[in-house]
Amino acid sequence: MKLKTLSLAIVTVNPLLENIEIAPLGEQIVASFIQEIEPTRSCSALKACFNGTDYWLFDGYHRLEAMRRLGFNSSLVQIYKGSRRDAFRRYIKSKLRCAHTKTFKHCIRILSEDQEWSNLDAPELARLFDRKQVFFKAVRHLKSHGWPDVTVRINKHGTLNFTIR
Repeated sequence: MKLKTLSLAIVTVNPLLENIEIAPLGEQIVASFIQEIEPTRSCSALKACFNGTDYWLFDGYHRLEAMRRLGFNSSLVQIYKGSRRDAFRRYIKSKLRCAHTKTFKHCIRILSEDQEWSNLDAPELARLFDRKQVFFKAVRHLKSHGWPDVTVRINKHGTLNFTIR
């Protein structure tokens, strides 16, 4: 549930993961946001969950980096009620809707490396992320093989096909 939009100091917004780059920062994406933000000194609001203590960013990592590079101290943030876990779910669900192979690989990697999510079984993950169990069974299979060279393809029905080499 969205609560409100606030102007928050950039330093008060927490990333979801400390030791894993949550959103791979593509320099081209950040540069395009810098070009977009610099003339107007504004951009669309970031999105974060608030649990009463902390703000957990789940949308806007590239915009946040662009604002940091431009010297911003604060940003508009849409606040949603929820914990780190809720923010993480929102982040992964939004990325899994994207049809980009690199994004899928990234989501699979962080799901398998984060302690909270890596221990859940496939049916529970499927329920939490509105996906089929087979998707998360494939993730477990990939993890058990030490992340070999994996090709991820999306067929016309939106189903993932993994090829391990």
